[in-house]
Amino acid sequence: MRLIFLLSIITLGLCSCNNDLTTIGQVLIDNGNNIEVNTTLLTETSTVKIDSFITSSGRYGSAITKMFVGRYEDQYSGKTTAATCFQIVPSSTPSIDYKQTLDSVTFHFKIGSEIWGDTTTTALPQTLSLYRLSRLPELRTDQNDYFYNRDSIPWGDKLASVTFQPKRKIMQYVYFKLPLDTLTRGLFAKMQSKDLIFKPSSNSQISYYRFLSYFKGLAIRGEGTNNCLFSLITQPDSLYMRFHYHNATQKYTYDLKLLSQSNEYQYYTVQNIPSTEYGFDALTEQTQEVKFSEHDVAVVQGLTGYMVKIILPEPDVQTMYKTVVKAEIEIKPKVWASPEVALPSSISVYYTNKLNEIKDLVYNNSKSAVTGKYVKTENTEDDRYIFDITDYYQTISRYSDSKDARQLLLTIPNLTTSFNRMIIKEEPILRVYYANYKD
Repeated sequence: MRLIFLLSIITLGLCSCNNDLTTIGQVLIDNGNNIEVNTTLLTETSTVKIDSFITSSGRYGSAITKMFVGRYEDQYSGKTTAATCFQIVPSSTPSIDYKQTLDSVTFHFKIGSEIWGDTTTTALPQTLSLYRLSRLPELRTDQNDYFYNRDSIPWGDKLASVTFQPKRKIMQYVYFKLPLDTLTRGLFAKMQSKDLIFKPSSNSQISYYRFLSYFKGLAIRGEGTNNCLFSLITQPDSLYMRFHYHNATQKYTYDLKLLSQSNEYQYYTVQNIPSTEYGFDALTEQTQEVKFSEHDVAVVQGLTGYMVKIILPEPDVQTMYKTVVKAEIEIKPKVWASPEVALPSSISVYYTNKLNEIKDLVYNNSKSAVTGKYVKTENTEDDRYIFDITDYYQTISRYSDSKDARQLLLTIPNLTTSFNRMIIKEEPILRVYYANYKD
């Protein structure tokens, strides 16, 4: 009788959104009372590729804090190239007279904390090139001035290149050295003559809009021999052009710094050419899928658009005396001792449909988003991601036709600001614990 009374309370609790069913279910499981465990291979698992994503702050968004540059290629990611586009403006109105002489011009950039690729002692040198834009990027007011990963950059003249080893101690001192030519000498002469482009404008949102209109902006990209992707820190003290000059007794510097007043024109582009080894070259449309069963692999990766789609089986609750008390998805990833591309610490879950569109995040009843947590073990072969979907699976078990709710997309949480990836090496498993509460 005590067991029947306890299970009756649990049954009532399943109808309430406020009860912590996960805890109740775990108590039942630990006690081993009338629990049926159903383990199912998620055979409807596939890789999809989203068409585009936003890579700028737009008209109203917060300034983007990272942009990306470089190139990376392997059999899973395919070939991914990234380039960054931005604007520089005077840091102040210069005061340089005709007695001062230009010595050199450098462009400085600061690489962020993320590096993806080969950074071992035998790593290939990486080459980045600096370009002046041929025109300002064209804003699209109908799209809130957003730029997307596949938008083009208005490349102009190449100004300089730099080659370096991908090592932290080396990269913190890397910069471009620009030639003293028509452009750099011309800018310095305009500083000396106090040209209007170096004077603030009172009737524009951007103080030095005249300079912006004249200079257009800059872009950085990697060369074809690179095999590293880098994040760049987008702050005025991290992206700047420095003029070095002197008079008879003293040396000076003057900086053109990253535009911070208005961020609409700044964006990065990412292009991915899928690998043919695992059939991902078939993903030419977002509606297309490459089944896990075809190559025994599926990929979730940021910046590239790769996501994993899974379709959950319908809950086995055909009788009124059977209910879900716990449900979880288990995914085993490929793990390397020193990976060129890191595993994400967690995986996000979204609703989707037959068109593979990204809908809302999947939530449990507690209003916490469902995520896959990385579980590290003593044997890396047993490392896994565990997704607790108890509340969610209980909810869809109440619907007679839950197919739409059972179609899910897995992504990394920061898919537009990270190249991290999860490569699935075995078919995911759904493990469901059912309580039977009638003899």
